[in-house]
This record gives sequence, C-alpha cells and structure tokens, in this order.
Amino acid sequence: MEASELARVDQNLRQLCAEHGLSWVVQAVDAAVAEGHADSATAGGSSYYQRRGGYMYGYGVRPDERSRVEPEIVERPYTDQERVLLLLDAMLAVYRDLPNLRAETVRVLTDGFRGRVPVPEQIVTALDEGDDDIVVAWQPETAAAVQNRQRVVGALAALRQAVVPL
Repeated sequence: MEASELARVDQNLRQLCAEHGLSWVVQAVDAAVAEGHADSATAGGSSYYQRRGGYMYGYGVRPDERSRVEPEIVERPYTDQERVLLLLDAMLAVYRDLPNLRAETVRVLTDGFRGRVPVPEQIVTALDEGDDDIVVAWQPETAAAVQNRQRVVGALAALRQAVVPL
C-alpha cells in the first residue's frame, strides 16, 4: 500500500475505534509506537551455546563471561505499515481473541463446578486498577452479535492482508 493509503486506513481505523468506545486501544497502540521498535543487532547475541559452558576431560568448564557476546538492541521508529498493522492486530485481538477468552472463562467457571454455578451475566475486565475509563464489560452474546463480530473480524483480517505485501 502507498503511504497515502496507509494514512487513510490508519485514520479510518482510529475513527472507528473512537466511535465504538475503543479509544483505549488507540492509546495503547500510540504508546507502543512512541516507544519504538526494538531489534537485536547482534547475530547470536544471546545464544544458549555461548553461555552454557561445557565439559572437557570430565571437568566442568564455565565460559568466560567477558567473551560472551552481549546483545545489542537497536531501536527504530515504526514504519507507516507497521503502525497500521499494530492497530489492526490490536483490533483483531479485541474482536477475535477477547471473546474467545471470555467463552473459555465462562466454560471453566461453569464446568469447573460441574454446572452448579450459573453462567455469569457479565464479566468485567479492568485493564488498569482504579481506572474507570478502561473497563470492558462482557454481556452474553446473542447470535446476531456473534455474526456481526465475525463480519468485523473478517473485514479486519482482509484489510490486514491488503496492508501486508506479498
């Protein structure tokens, strides 16, 4: 995708997040982008074989710590494409992964007590303790809501494939 298309997609996704109460997702992505992308610049910098030592003639040999290659971390800013992918992946996590987590939590809560505990009416996930603005309340999903969510996940996945070059 061209830079102008990526900027348009990024702006549209941010607008959708704001309209649907997901501004906390945009804030989290912006915080990650502000930190930058970290890459290891040292090939094999933290290799197991370089720090594990070995045995010679039945005696344990410890490697000289000074000879161990220290990893060198290089930070760089995110590219436009990486920023859009980060936001898309965050939105996919909200629409695809969190509902699956909720379903698994409900299953464990009910099956763990052999069905003696009723299905919870809501599960509240507070991302930051004491922060009332960032609370995700899960209500039981209707069939129509599941279908709508699956359409959103499909659209986000298709958009992600369009952003990633082949």
